[in-house]
Amino acid sequence: MKPTKKNNFFTFIFSFLPGAAEMYMGFMKNGFSILAIFMGACALCVAGADFMMPIVFLIWCYGFFHARNVAKLDDASFAAFDDAYVWEEFDTKRAINVPADKLRIGAAIVLIFVGLGIIWNYVSEIIIMLIPNEYWDYLYPIIYNIPSVVIAIALIAFGVMLISGKKKELAIPKNAADVVATEVFVAKDVKTD
Repeated sequence: MKPTKKNNFFTFIFSFLPGAAEMYMGFMKNGFSILAIFMGACALCVAGADFMMPIVFLIWCYGFFHARNVAKLDDASFAAFDDAYVWEEFDTKRAINVPADKLRIGAAIVLIFVGLGIIWNYVSEIIIMLIPNEYWDYLYPIIYNIPSVVIAIALIAFGVMLISGKKKELAIPKNAADVVATEVFVAKDVKTD
């Protein structure tokens, strides 16, 4: 599908849902990634991560004005606008390269967590009915906070994965002098040829 400028009124209306206007104009990757980030942040708020509320508002503002700016591009700039994931717009050095299969796996993990959350709500209602009143004050905070704890653990694990991946990328060999000597030797070898 080739991206095209569409009706200004509908583009404006779709701008109120981050990513929808971009998808309406044909920028599917761009719009879907903005929408997914917005919905993910909203899901975290619903799950109890109240600190995400300002971030949700910032994402909404970004999505709204991004759509308006794309819609107002002149024809040449609009044709040159690349349909890329939103994080690729900020990554000018292409340091973040997320293949489609890894993106699919990430989306699957998010959907699994959402499904587990829905199941937990159902199961917790049954557990709450089985708890005698004298234990209610002690057990209710534990049951109520389990989803927030699971999300916090998942976020920490994801952060540790990101840090460990960056450490591997930046790893310096134990004997840096050998690396420097090898590079000097290779450089001399190239000059003599």
